[in-house]
Amino acid sequence: MTDTFTHRFGGWHEAEARRWKNTDGTPGGIVAASATVDAAVRLPEGVEVWPGAKIIGSRVSIGSRVSIGSRASIGDGAYIGSRASIGDGASIGYGAYIGYGAYIEADDWLFVAGPQGSRNAWATAVYSKKEKVLRWWIGCQHGLTTEALRERLAREHADGSNHRADYEHLILMVESHPGLVRAKA
Repeated sequence: MTDTFTHRFGGWHEAEARRWKNTDGTPGGIVAASATVDAAVRLPEGVEVWPGAKIIGSRVSIGSRVSIGSRASIGDGAYIGSRASIGDGASIGYGAYIGYGAYIEADDWLFVAGPQGSRNAWATAVYSKKEKVLRWWIGCQHGLTTEALRERLAREHADGSNHRADYEHLILMVESHPGLVRAKA
C-alpha cells in the first residue's frame, strides 16, 4: 500500500494515489495518498476515494464502482450502495444508508428511512440545491422525482395497499421536514 502512482480521478483530476489492499488480501480500489481510510474498511476494486476524503470507522460498507469525492467524509457504520457518487465536501453521517446509484453533493440534504414497502427496501431522499429537486432512491428505483414516485405508486399499488399508504406518508413527512425547508431556503 505504500507504492504510489499518479491517478486521474474521475478521468480528469490527477493526484498521487495507491491501490488499496483489503484485510483479506484482495486488491481494492484506488485511494488518493491524501485520503484517510480506516485500515479495516473493505473497498471493492472499482471504488475511487478522492484526495482529502475520510472514511472513519471500520464498519463502513462500500459497494462496487462508488466514487467518494475530495474532502468528503463517511461516518462509521455507513452503507454506500454500488455506483453511488458522494461529491466533494459531502458529509455522510454515522449509520447512514445511501442507496444504489445515489449521488450526493456537498450542499445536498438527504433523508433515509426504512425498511419500506413490500420488499422492505431502504428509501433515500436527496434534495439537490444545485438542481432544486428532490429525488428518491428506493430499492431498484433510482433518482425518481417525487412526481415520478407517486405515479409509480399509483400504477403498482392501485389497490390502495398499505405499502402505498406507507410511501405516501413518507413523502409527506420528507416534504414537510424542517431540514428540507431550510435546505430550500
